[in-house]
Amino acid sequence: MKLRHYQPLSEEFNHDAFISYSHKDITWVKTLYDKLKSKGFTLCLYHKDFQGGMPIAECIVEAINSSRKVVFVITKDFLESSWGTYEIEMTRMHAFREGRESMVIVILKDDIQKDNLPRVLKEIWFKVVCIVWPSDSVAPYNSEDMFYEKLCIALSDGRRKLCDDNTSNL
Repeated sequence: MKLRHYQPLSEEFNHDAFISYSHKDITWVKTLYDKLKSKGFTLCLYHKDFQGGMPIAECIVEAINSSRKVVFVITKDFLESSWGTYEIEMTRMHAFREGRESMVIVILKDDIQKDNLPRVLKEIWFKVVCIVWPSDSVAPYNSEDMFYEKLCIALSDGRRKLCDDNTSNL
């Protein structure tokens, strides 16, 4: 059954998602965290959840293993971080090993072209859920409300408790 990527329905995770981000984006990520937490999601952030005294690489692997999804907040600062690339690589290895290829959500926060993404992320791009932060307020369906609604749906995938239909409170 493992060879067929079978997963029991009762699989438990400590977190709905581990959020990978650059420490320079903490203000924006904190807002994201607060809005998603208010919808009932349990989220892992390294600033908040990593244990002191443990090697950071070990904490990253534990966060990935104990989370149902991994959300990468891709910004220019994230792309300059070697830890970001490490987290993508560890997630890719975990997803392949555990048959969880659909566990990756990418938030493109800055205007970043796919060609500028890390090689490791481009290799799994066809399995990634990508959600773009709204940068053009004139474009239809390009609002913060729509962004959070899409993210809520992506995080709810495979979860028994779904997001509320009303996302206007985000």
